[in-house]
Amino acid sequence: MPPMFVVVMGVSGSGKSTIGHLLAERLGCPFYDGDDYHPAANVAKMAAGTPLDDDDRADWLAALAALIAAGLSRGERGVIACSALRKRYRDVLGPDPRRVRFVYLRGDFAAIQARLQSREGHFMRAELLQSQFEALEEPDEAIVVDTSLEPDRILDTIMEQLMDQEYALGLLGLGVMGRSLALNFERHGHRVIGFDPAPRLPADFNVRVAATVTELVAALTPPRVILLMVPAGPIVDTAIASLRPLLSPGDVIIDGGNSYFTDTERRVTELATDGIEFVGLGVSGGESGALWGPSLMPGGSSAAWARVRPLFESIAAIAPDGAPCVAWMGPGGAGHYVKMVHNGIEYGDMQLIAEIYDLLHRGAGLSSAELADVFDHWNQGPLRSYLIEITARVLRQMDEFTGHPLVDLIMDIAGQKGTGRWTSQIALEVGAPTPTINAAVVMRLLSAAKTTRVAAAQLYGGPARYTGDVAALVAAAEQALLAGKIAVYAQGMALLRAAAETYNWGLNYADIVRVWRAGCIIRADLLGDIAAAYLRQPDLRHLLLDETFAQTVRDAEGDWRLVVRTAAELGIPLLAVAAALGYFDALRSDRLPANLIQAQRDYFGAHTYHRTDREGVFHTDWGQAAPTDLT
Repeated sequence: MPPMFVVVMGVSGSGKSTIGHLLAERLGCPFYDGDDYHPAANVAKMAAGTPLDDDDRADWLAALAALIAAGLSRGERGVIACSALRKRYRDVLGPDPRRVRFVYLRGDFAAIQARLQSREGHFMRAELLQSQFEALEEPDEAIVVDTSLEPDRILDTIMEQLMDQEYALGLLGLGVMGRSLALNFERHGHRVIGFDPAPRLPADFNVRVAATVTELVAALTPPRVILLMVPAGPIVDTAIASLRPLLSPGDVIIDGGNSYFTDTERRVTELATDGIEFVGLGVSGGESGALWGPSLMPGGSSAAWARVRPLFESIAAIAPDGAPCVAWMGPGGAGHYVKMVHNGIEYGDMQLIAEIYDLLHRGAGLSSAELADVFDHWNQGPLRSYLIEITARVLRQMDEFTGHPLVDLIMDIAGQKGTGRWTSQIALEVGAPTPTINAAVVMRLLSAAKTTRVAAAQLYGGPARYTGDVAALVAAAEQALLAGKIAVYAQGMALLRAAAETYNWGLNYADIVRVWRAGCIIRADLLGDIAAAYLRQPDLRHLLLDETFAQTVRDAEGDWRLVVRTAAELGIPLLAVAAALGYFDALRSDRLPANLIQAQRDYFGAHTYHRTDREGVFHTDWGQAAPTDLT
């Protein structure tokens, strides 16, 4: 909730203090009783049954106005119970109607007098109460609530109207990413109301937070837009189920988590039966990106995207050419699919960097500080990217306890949340080879087998030390890393092409790559060249068939092979770098040994084969070696 003070006003006995206390609890802010700020002379006068005049109230109103101004200047919020019967009093307390809101508890004389008479020790006489009714100038600008309602109903009414229905976005899930996105939206002028079933919010989080999902939905102007930032899986379905009865046709739900794309497709279809639009939104950039500008990959309902596009274009990262890093990916689960492939490329890229680090660190003996200089240098050339930049920073970080490089003290076990594994799995399903991404997933699995690796190291020994020209190896490693990066991007783009054909999505590859140029983890200068390749040839079958990249790979090929050969000789595992090279060699082979595999398959399973010298489908009786044309 932004800084705001709510003044709960009305005559004595209207319930200002009771409702004010409860409202402050709802809003999670302090409560102030306005009567506590009366000078002693005013208290004595009221106790004697004498009405206060305007001169009496001047210092009292000034004290309350100072309280409000000081709180707002500190970015705070609060609730004050105060009679404020006349307009000129309210003008003193709340000159800014957006920052000071009035709630008027309206009741008739007889009901309020009866309530006062039921209170023990209350000094308010009927004449004094009547004088308050006579002085009362009912406000036009206030939230007006009937005091005869039950307290919970009064509070619900106040909360609904306090929300003003001016909120552009409801955000369900206020973890690190949800909070960061909420602040990003607010910074760009979009009012956000959030909800979390178990909020753990920092003290300076100034976005309004609803107490219930019902309150969240009630605060939004129809047609409503609600962004889910909750963990992928069943929790998304639970969140949707809590919202669904409260929504109307035309409302939009956006899932900003790392959901599996088939789940997104199912949700699009299910919600469409109620006329609710659903968008699967890939979000990349981590906490910093969410706060200052993420890369966004929406897919699902195109009608919904047309409505929410200005919201997300305003908060997205800005590419070097000034374009926001957000674009429509396609229908169904296309947005989450593209995000999944992004993460698969990220896995491959990180593994390539880690393997080159390992070769130069364990193999060539370079220290972390020396390697930080190497990566800093590489970040000035064709390898310039976010991951290369942070690698240098990581290598330079010293441990505060030991004074040693922190990276050397971190356990060599890499975690994963599943998106890289999903990429490998779906690649196999659609028939798109992604060996570098697969190798990255395998290496994370191997990293987790720490006990087994330690035992094997004791049994077989560790790697040898490189004795050649270290500077030459560093130069070769730069080229090998560049070629490997190109290969893993090529595999990711080929997977996107296979998916577009399988699911009939009609993906725009140049748009996808442009979205990745800023805000996301795999942002790199290389992406500008990749986007240019797809702009030159929108129907480009494979990135490695683009002449610009072909020349880069040709130039790097010798060093690439040298690095893989050197690592093999030393015993340094370069599973991803070697897989990338093997992929390149397989792709450029006009004949692969699959002919032998197919002959074996025909031998033991009569699976048939095609011939190079004639048309048809053949099977051989391998005992007699007599081919039979089965066409």
